[in-house]
Amino acid sequence: MLKSGSITEFNTAESWLSRSEYWQSHRPAVRGRPKKFTYREPLILCGHAAHIRVDHGSLLIRNGFTHYPQKQEIIRLFPGDPNLPDRIVMLDGSGGLSFDALNWMSEQQVEFVRLNWQGEITNVAGRSGYGGNSKLIQAQNKLKGTKDNIEFARYLISEKIKASIETLKLSFPKSENTENAISQLSPKFEKVRNVKNHFSISQVLGIEGACASAYFRAWQGQSINWTGFKKKPIPDHWFDVIPRQMGWRHSPRNARHPVNAMLNYGYGILVNEIRAQISAAGLDPEIAVIHGTFKNKIPLVYDLMEPLRPVVDRAILKFALSNTFMPGDFSINRWGACRLNPQMVKVVASQIVGMADGKMVAKYLERIRRYH
Repeated sequence: MLKSGSITEFNTAESWLSRSEYWQSHRPAVRGRPKKFTYREPLILCGHAAHIRVDHGSLLIRNGFTHYPQKQEIIRLFPGDPNLPDRIVMLDGSGGLSFDALNWMSEQQVEFVRLNWQGEITNVAGRSGYGGNSKLIQAQNKLKGTKDNIEFARYLISEKIKASIETLKLSFPKSENTENAISQLSPKFEKVRNVKNHFSISQVLGIEGACASAYFRAWQGQSINWTGFKKKPIPDHWFDVIPRQMGWRHSPRNARHPVNAMLNYGYGILVNEIRAQISAAGLDPEIAVIHGTFKNKIPLVYDLMEPLRPVVDRAILKFALSNTFMPGDFSINRWGACRLNPQMVKVVASQIVGMADGKMVAKYLERIRRYH
């Protein structure tokens, strides 16, 4: 159901233009950097007809177009500059990337990452290839199936539950929904953290699943601010924050709601940061602590990011609940999935960059060194 009008009225060029210009004018503040891992500021690109090539020894970048009329942004990076970005992140869009540019980025230790419109990492290139530390990888394999492995899994999930409780307290006003969720999560946190209790990995995952269900149910009914929807309609369920899952036809991967679409991008940025930290430490991302490996080729990344998911949620919820949106910020494709205005995606992504402080990777290294 739509609030008014028909689906064909949903998104006009005029509204897309005005909202692209609105979000383009938002220059988010630079996040502080963790001390444990060295970061340079990432460069975030978006839009269509973006192009990256080498010109007179420097990297010439033409950012993409998101609306018309728009002056194309041109960026030139010189080799050896201490302020080079650590990553160039392309958010969806289209364009070209030359082989010379890939070589240039490899030499300068600049990584190129592309996320699709669902927030999934589709390509990673630029830096020198992964080189794992053989002794650390042996230790990773030795850790699997041990009591220490289960204890570390318990640590990760307990930290996730603790962060979930914090997000509920900080992101939403006190209500019956949030209090019920916290009352369900708190004893489970104590149960998982208590060393006297014995669990298998499957039991730990069962507790995590029950907590996630209660946590996301508490999101239900939080209002999102909208304007301009009388002339250009939006679906009724967009007026409130909804749980992460919306039934079999509404998977997070094909988000049907703006907040879920933002979360997909936030998680995509987090995956990239954790993966880079794991590779820098010389670990094998394919050796898991909790998750299986049938479809997931980098399960360790998803293991170590679990405690940070609620932190990403907190940043996205703060953004979603503190802004007033217009229909031009989003579009609906033929499958009913929600797509974000690319200029707004840049603002959303900036809320997440630098959020992975290296703590989880350091904790994992501390654990496996017992088997070194």
